[in-house]
Amino acid sequence: MKLLFVASRFPYPPFNGDQVRAYHHLRVLSRRHEIVLLAPEPTEDPRASLEAIAPFCAHVELVRTSRMTAIGRLARAPFQRLPLQTLVFYDPEIGRRASELARWWNVDLVHVQMIRMAPVIQSLDEKLPRVVDLIDSMAVNLSRQAKRSRPPKSWLAAWEAGRVERYERRLLEQFDQLVISSPIDRSAIGEHENLHVVANGVDLAAHPLVTTEREPNGIVFSGTMWYFPNVDAAQWFVSDVLPLVRRELPDATLTIVGARPVPAVMRLADVPGVRVTGRVPSVHEYVARAAVAVAPMRSGSGIQFKIIEAMATGTPVVATPTATVGLRAVTERDLLVGEGAQGFAAQVVRLLRDAALRRRLASNALELVRDVYTWERTVDVLEGVYERARERRNAPAFTGVVQVGTES
Repeated sequence: MKLLFVASRFPYPPFNGDQVRAYHHLRVLSRRHEIVLLAPEPTEDPRASLEAIAPFCAHVELVRTSRMTAIGRLARAPFQRLPLQTLVFYDPEIGRRASELARWWNVDLVHVQMIRMAPVIQSLDEKLPRVVDLIDSMAVNLSRQAKRSRPPKSWLAAWEAGRVERYERRLLEQFDQLVISSPIDRSAIGEHENLHVVANGVDLAAHPLVTTEREPNGIVFSGTMWYFPNVDAAQWFVSDVLPLVRRELPDATLTIVGARPVPAVMRLADVPGVRVTGRVPSVHEYVARAAVAVAPMRSGSGIQFKIIEAMATGTPVVATPTATVGLRAVTERDLLVGEGAQGFAAQVVRLLRDAALRRRLASNALELVRDVYTWERTVDVLEGVYERARERRNAPAFTGVVQVGTES
C-alpha cells in the first residue's frame, strides 16, 4: 500500500510524544508499505534528522514554516472555529503539497497525525481513504490543565478545551477512521464505531531489559520537561512527595530526565536530593540505573511512554491513577499505584525497601509490554484500521496480514 503520512512535527529526533509515535509508526509500517512523508522541516540538525528517517520513506517532502505567519493565523482565532493548536501548526501550504503528492505518487490512503494537521483533508480527493491519529484527547488534556493552572492560563486552557472538544467530534464525520492511544480517551470523545484504540508502544531494542545492580534508593522521573503535565508532576513530587520519602529513607534521590526543562523545573535542582539533567543522549541509561521509576501525573492524557519504557527496561513503576488511565496494567501485579502525597510516598518507600517486590513487578511488567505494547503489535492494529478506511471507500483490499484489535 502507498501511504501519505502527514506529521505535525518532523519525527526525528523523537523527543516529544507525537514524534516518538510517528517515528515508530514509520519504522514499522515501512516494512510492508511504501511511505511518502509530508512534515515541517526539522528544527534540529536537519541532515542527521533526514538521514534517520530516509530509510523508512520512498520520499520525504518538507514544508518550511514561519513563526510570524503562525502568530498571524493565531490572531484570527476569535473569527475561526479551529482550535488554537491547529491554527498554530497547520499552514495551508501543507494542504497544497499534500494534494500534489497524493496525485503524483497515486497514494492509496492518507494518515494524518493529530488535530493540528486535520485541515489537510480539505485539499484531498474525496475518494481517497483518510485516517487521523488523534493520539489522545487534547480536550481531556486541556481540561485537566485548566484545573491545575492559575489564571489566566487556566482560562485559556478551558477556552481551548471547549474548541478542541467540538473539533474532535467534527472530525468523526470528516475522516473515514480515527485512532487514539487510550480507551479512556476514546470514551471521552464517544463510543463511535469509526474511533479505534491503537496504543502507544515501546521499542524493545532501544529500551532493553537491564538486570544489573541499580542505584540504591534512586528514583527517576522522565519526560519532556516543558510539557505542562510533566512540569506539574515534577513540582508536585519534589514539593509534596519527596520530603515524605526522604523522612523514611534520607538517602533517597530523584533524577529528573528530559529535554528542554523550563525554569520552574531547573529550580528543583536546588532541593536536596534532586538532580535535573536536561537533554541527555539516552534516557534509557538513566531509567536503567534507577531502583524505581515514578509517574506522578496529575494531568495529561493518553498512555504514558515513561511507564511502558520503564517496564521494558525492568525498572518497577509507581504511578498515580491519572498516569495509569487506559493502561492494561494491574496494580500490585505490574506496578504500584499511589493516590495523594501520603499514598504515593508510601508506595515509593515500600518498593525501595522490598527488593523481591521490585523483581516481581519488573518481571510481570516486562511480560505485559511484550504481549501488548511493542510497536509491532500496535501497528498490526493500525493496519486493520487502514483496511476499514479502504473498505469504506470501496478500495481494493491490502493483501498483507492485518487485524483489528479487540479494544476498538
